[in-house]
Amino acid sequence: MQIIAHRGASKAFPENSLLAFEQALLQGCDGIEFDVQYHQASGEFILLHDQYLATGEAKVHFNDLPLSALTGDHKQSGYGLCTLAQALECIKGQCWINIELKSPAQGEQLVLELTKLSQVISCAKQHGQICDSQIVVSSFNHHALLKLHQLLPKITTAALIACCPLDYAAFCLPLKVQMLNLSIDCLNPELIQDAKQRGLSVGVYTVDLPAQIELCMSLQVDAIFTNDPRQTRAIVEGLNKYG
Repeated sequence: MQIIAHRGASKAFPENSLLAFEQALLQGCDGIEFDVQYHQASGEFILLHDQYLATGEAKVHFNDLPLSALTGDHKQSGYGLCTLAQALECIKGQCWINIELKSPAQGEQLVLELTKLSQVISCAKQHGQICDSQIVVSSFNHHALLKLHQLLPKITTAALIACCPLDYAAFCLPLKVQMLNLSIDCLNPELIQDAKQRGLSVGVYTVDLPAQIELCMSLQVDAIFTNDPRQTRAIVEGLNKYG
């Protein structure tokens, strides 16, 4: 069972940050997951989970701010966010990555965003920072996954869910995905068994508690997403050693 750093080593370090990625690598993770959102004005993907950012007592949508404000240093009133290109350069293929695409886009806007995503990935590949086998792109926007499969057929795509579908994992087949990433809150043996029978890898998020880790191991899931890679690794090794 592989251990994936959820937004990096985010228990102790700022989530989706280069520092969190560096620490996750030091903690021995098998992979790193992070969120990306498309910044309209700049055409860049930035690493960010929520669409709204705190500014004083109010909140502002990230697309209402210039890229310089989003990526600027905290000491200079910036938010200190990084771009997808910076994240790929930081990780440098030292582990596999799960890019969670957070986008409600459809139609032409979706095509635009996915084309840009494929360009960033292609550039990183050309610079030797990543290879196709190290990339997973996941999303709750299942339309995006199907379209991305057409653009980048060699990379792995993963359907994200936070429920237990009536047809279990059957919905994954028309999406052409190779992986199913589901919430720990809807984890059950029937769903896992159905996914495995359909040839899908299974990832579970967010798994930090010993009981959750033990459950995932007993169900033979392929990967867990955790905020504390070092602690989770120690628990997994302990369970493997002592049962």
